[in-house]
Amino acid sequence: MRKSIYSPLFGLAVAALVACAVPAGPPAIGTAHTNQGRGHPALSPGTLKALSCPSGTSYVAPAEISIVAESVPLSERANISLFPGVRFAQGWALTSPNKNFGGLSGIELLADGGFLAVSDMGAFVWIDRDGGELTGTGRIAYMRGQDNELLKGKTEGDSEGLAQKNGAAYVSFERRHRIEAFDLSTCGAAARATLVADLPSEIEGTEIRENSGAEALSFGKSLRAGYEQLIDGKSPIVELVPIGNAVTLVEPINTDFDSPLVGMTNRIALGDQSMAGSVVYSLRRNYNPVFGNRLAVEAEYQDAGGSSRRGLFTLSRPMNVDNFEGITVETLPDGVHRLWIVSDDNFSDRQRTLLFAFDLVGEAH
Repeated sequence: MRKSIYSPLFGLAVAALVACAVPAGPPAIGTAHTNQGRGHPALSPGTLKALSCPSGTSYVAPAEISIVAESVPLSERANISLFPGVRFAQGWALTSPNKNFGGLSGIELLADGGFLAVSDMGAFVWIDRDGGELTGTGRIAYMRGQDNELLKGKTEGDSEGLAQKNGAAYVSFERRHRIEAFDLSTCGAAARATLVADLPSEIEGTEIRENSGAEALSFGKSLRAGYEQLIDGKSPIVELVPIGNAVTLVEPINTDFDSPLVGMTNRIALGDQSMAGSVVYSLRRNYNPVFGNRLAVEAEYQDAGGSSRRGLFTLSRPMNVDNFEGITVETLPDGVHRLWIVSDDNFSDRQRTLLFAFDLVGEAH
């Protein structure tokens, strides 16, 4: 049974930027108790530019860094295979002489073919590609707050989820649970945070732990934030809609192990747009000392007939798995969807920044 319970409109600032229609289908379940909101009531592209890049703000280029990409197989074992219709395309372990590189969580594909990622130390990281190949170059810029000062420490700068809209980067944060937007296309590293929404710190009577907040962001007809913390085995997804924040509790498809939600892609069209079909890909991760990291990738489909979900594939030892948190999708020239996932090395010598690509062909697409 699903029912709809909406919180008062405190921090909503997305309505004028995205289409205001709520997606068709059953209403949401849950209760969203927000913090005291400070979001701007109508964050149009022009408003975002004015707030994130005030008059007189010059474009500041992010600092250039070198990125070393070492090819990594899915597994050292030759007999490892994925599910039918899923093909491992390529994989790299990324390192950089720049000690600020690492901790990558959210990731998005840029129009030029490169990647934009967020580090959970409050930084944007660009990873360059040319013709589909990594170039060995990138850039980095630490995030600025609404006061134009650099975000300070984990309390302010624990950035996790990333989504793009109209040239702006939308970032979700843990500890002080919120979504902020940065107009990187206009003023680059000089972009200031613009509050989009304060996110619930309590859901269904459960207090959200500081380090288990909104790891995932997804743009469709609305902006959705997925929480890492499970409530009764389900993942809270907060949807920002014009009349308030709706919360849905979503059960993992793979029930072999608890799998918190850590990443979502933007909603993308499937085939002929006249059919109104679309999909959002999600990444779930579980870790324990015995089994290590175990990952599950899911798909949520939506069309005129409603919505459906299914599991696509899982990753676990003896595959080369790590603390994967970010996921994005690329549509190749032949229409195949390529999923990219990136891991957070926690700035630890015992972990790696892995960037893996998987192609969905046949039934998996």
